[in-house]
Amino acid sequence: MRSIDQFLDSRVTDKKLLLEKLNTTILPLLPEASRSHIKATNYNQNDQELTLIVDSPVWAARLRTQHKTICNSLNSELDFPVNAFKIKFQQPVKPRAKPKRHQPCLSNQSAALIRQTAGTIEDEELKKSLLRLSKNADQ
Repeated sequence: MRSIDQFLDSRVTDKKLLLEKLNTTILPLLPEASRSHIKATNYNQNDQELTLIVDSPVWAARLRTQHKTICNSLNSELDFPVNAFKIKFQQPVKPRAKPKRHQPCLSNQSAALIRQTAGTIEDEELKKSLLRLSKNADQ
């Protein structure tokens, strides 16, 4: 079986490798509490600028205060310069909760009418279904 990298353009795979290298280099430089909240997403070679995404404005503020320290550490660790970085805030995507299904409710009068109708039906399957339905009445 061939990997997906074989189908991608070499520029895409090179960028993927660069971002993986950036993330593995940056994470140890950050405080342990912030590592799961920050991710490198782009590096602009012309501006020598790194783009980081954070999942909270609090982490963005903390990164801004550590700007020089992080740039100096990255420059010593990487074989290309990082003179600045952009910080972008992106809320994590949360799966939507499925709406709760409400049990259908019938008034006692409607349930009695359905039971009465079921008594006149000859088809046994339909009769059983109507009787089950009539059990959904408000008690």
